[in-house]
Amino acid sequence: MVKNYSDLSTIIAFWIHKVSLSLLISSFYINPGFAQVKNLEILEAISDRNEGKVTLRVKAYDEKNKPLRDLEKDNFKLRVCSSKVDSKTEECQTLEAADINWKIPQPQELPPAWVIVLLDFSGSMKQLDSSGKKTKLEGAIAAMRKFNQDLAKKGENTKISIVPFGKGGKNCSGNKVTKKELDNFVLAGKRKVEKTLKELESQLDNLCAATDIYEPLRQTVQFFGNPKDNRFNLPINSNLPQPRRSIILLSDGYHSIYGERENELELEAQDFDKLVVMLKSYPNITVHTLGYGLTPQQLQQKYNLKELPTIRDISKRSNNLDKLRELAAEEFVDESRLQQIAKITNGIAEFSGNAEDISTSLLEFLEALFDEYQINYIQPINAESGSLHKVQISFNNSINSELKPYVFSWVSPSLPRSTRIIIFLLTLVVLLGGGLIPFLLWAKSIKL
Repeated sequence: MVKNYSDLSTIIAFWIHKVSLSLLISSFYINPGFAQVKNLEILEAISDRNEGKVTLRVKAYDEKNKPLRDLEKDNFKLRVCSSKVDSKTEECQTLEAADINWKIPQPQELPPAWVIVLLDFSGSMKQLDSSGKKTKLEGAIAAMRKFNQDLAKKGENTKISIVPFGKGGKNCSGNKVTKKELDNFVLAGKRKVEKTLKELESQLDNLCAATDIYEPLRQTVQFFGNPKDNRFNLPINSNLPQPRRSIILLSDGYHSIYGERENELELEAQDFDKLVVMLKSYPNITVHTLGYGLTPQQLQQKYNLKELPTIRDISKRSNNLDKLRELAAEEFVDESRLQQIAKITNGIAEFSGNAEDISTSLLEFLEALFDEYQINYIQPINAESGSLHKVQISFNNSINSELKPYVFSWVSPSLPRSTRIIIFLLTLVVLLGGGLIPFLLWAKSIKL
């Protein structure tokens, strides 16, 4: 029995706290995206010249940088800031869910997709994978075969190019990545893709190259980023969405092209830093990384090591962990570097020890290629010609994207068809009355 109001207040406060906590926990189950969204990205802001409309392509990512689907419109808001052509001051306005159109586009509604798969063709790909049944090359090709089939089912406008890479030596030709090798696109699902895979599979016994990760990736990013190639980069004044460009880097090891040099680790760090600068220069090119082998944690468990192995441990210049070098040098995957590369480009990093896991990882890359949202709204402030605008999307007022700029080069509603016909006829009358008819009269007078 409650004796006084003080006791009653204490009981009420206790149960309010319990109920609130329960509701909060329940909301995570009702709307899993509430707890999962860690990052938002506006891929592109496209302004419509005629109607003053803006179309956003948006992705939401979880903590592993995997795109999220099935998020609710009501959890999002837009903040649009605009400035006049002759002024530096900005005016901002918030658009609620009711002010925007929210859509999950179908695969056929998305812009064209271009996918380049960089396939490690180093000598270690001849080794058996963790299943002990297939070589890594056989497992990778089997997984890519399924990936190609799934890609064809998912999207009708996706082209793929499979490019082997590896640095040759004295008695090894290797596989140098060039523009010609990269520009070998085929529509996903076509027979030519299967022909390419069979040709690569037949070269198993000839694998001998070292693993050169950075230069092939640099060449591929530069190829995709060529501003003069309108397949990948539309003109600035185009109001069409930019094509999607993705790179899948499949490697079973680590960057190891320096031979017996004493400063090989320092050289690797310098080359990686140069690659990072290039990746950041092309923010709309996504790189997914797939390590085909064992991570340091898996190697530690497999060989019962006291400490996690590092590149320095398995380096030819190291005097430590000789047993590991002998047993696991061909199994070591540079988890740290592959994760860094993917993170810089908003890609996904996965690590798999056998063909089945490789196939599962490629399926995640496939889904990431298509999982995006489309948001449409009418420009709320100052849609005059040449005006600069910036837009930001937020999730539950806590997670914000970076500001995305866009410009209206010319904005005016389209004239009705009847009005355009009248203008055309009036123009024709003016041309006939002011030019052609006087000319004919003049010509007739000369003949007389």
